[in-house]
Amino acid sequence: MVLFQKYFTAGALRNPRSFRRLLVAAAVLMSASAAVVVPPAAAAPDDTVVTVTGGPISGRHANGIVEYLGVPFAAPTSGENRFAPPQPVAPWTGVPATHAHGPQCPQASPAPFGLAVQESSEDCLSIDIYVPENSAGAVLPVMVWIYGGAFVLGSNAQYDSPDRLVREDKVIVAIPNYRVGPFGFLALPELADSTGGITGTYGTLDQQAALRWIQENAAAFGGDPGNVTLFGESAGGMSVCTQLASPLARGLFHRAIIQSGSCARSPLSPPDSELAFQRSADYAASLGCRDPHTRLNCLRALPVGKLLDSPSAELHSMAVAWSPVQDGVVLTSAPEQALAAGAARDMPLLVGSNADEGATFIALLDYLKGMIPDESDYLAWAQELFGDNAGQVLRQYPPVDFSSPVKAKEKVLTDGFFACPALFTTEAARAGGAEVWQYRFNEAPLGQNPVLPGAFHAAELPYVFTELLGIPIPLPPAGDQLSRRIQ
Repeated sequence: MVLFQKYFTAGALRNPRSFRRLLVAAAVLMSASAAVVVPPAAAAPDDTVVTVTGGPISGRHANGIVEYLGVPFAAPTSGENRFAPPQPVAPWTGVPATHAHGPQCPQASPAPFGLAVQESSEDCLSIDIYVPENSAGAVLPVMVWIYGGAFVLGSNAQYDSPDRLVREDKVIVAIPNYRVGPFGFLALPELADSTGGITGTYGTLDQQAALRWIQENAAAFGGDPGNVTLFGESAGGMSVCTQLASPLARGLFHRAIIQSGSCARSPLSPPDSELAFQRSADYAASLGCRDPHTRLNCLRALPVGKLLDSPSAELHSMAVAWSPVQDGVVLTSAPEQALAAGAARDMPLLVGSNADEGATFIALLDYLKGMIPDESDYLAWAQELFGDNAGQVLRQYPPVDFSSPVKAKEKVLTDGFFACPALFTTEAARAGGAEVWQYRFNEAPLGQNPVLPGAFHAAELPYVFTELLGIPIPLPPAGDQLSRRIQ
């Protein structure tokens, strides 16, 4: 969920008279020293320069840490690289200053009237690295964050910056971009035929490319490639699950944290290839690319905006259109089954959810559309979403047991999509030999307001990151202490 928008303003000299006086003073000083020969001062060495895959980069000091932003870890994903596994990054010349986030991967804007919250491009596979100062020669833990957004939204720029976590706890935090929506998860038989079976897992492979980049380059920043924690929230949590299940990710990380994105019985759970093929074929047909013999070339020829001109590219309901696919290569089984079979054996896992997750989805899917669900809306919603199981759900969560139909719906969303799946995830992981810690986050950062009450979905993020989209998150003293404990 995008919480804030960051605005940048260019600095300028605001007083022309002062500027003229400055020029006169400079001229006097130059004439007075014309006869004096002064050797040029040696440039101070840049202590932030490191060499990574592709070439050297220069970071910047900020808030007691060193930031390296927008570092490419893979090639652009346009043209023939669209709907394809990520390709190696091309080497560069010089020492680029990596001081700004790269563009986000293409996605439909969640802002009103389609306003862009960030520049987007198919040249989006970059990673942001946040490093404690004076880390040369150190061997620091590395944490790799995977952002959420229902697999249709998100970017690493939203999580700027984990400065206190990095500075005070002496860890390196790395945040990669990955492709979302059809760009990351389109699945078609012809794609599988051309890539040895890989289809619908390009966003998952982007994450793995970033994890391999960390393995290759962590030591350059003072990090330990043998001590990598993968963590994420919502679709980022499910991404952690898919990496746990993927045989191609073995050895790329050593601990995992799954926040409100459970591995078991979630709408984000990876579908089988047959269902994914049907969804993607319907999507392609809706854009005029119907012929199986030509639709891949047809889709690759379409402009980015046309590919996003589909309801499936936006979050409209709890029925998700795009997610990683069980393609038999990158993902060979559902994460729940993989965990139960020992995919995380002897690995420490932290799994949890928030006490009032459903509030966020009522705000996004009801309130923003100008609707406050009444009892008939609640009953119709349950029937549409749960089908033959709706009666069972309504008997367990009858509207009469709640202060309002909104509260009943919120509780169904919280339990059915987050709390119970988190428990199922823990059960599967423990059965497979993982070490599991479970949490339930119940802090209410906005109190019991009528729009986002309680510990809503994503409410824990300001406690993990002290800034979101570069905006500091003010917390009361007790909340700040909780944030420090969480970090």
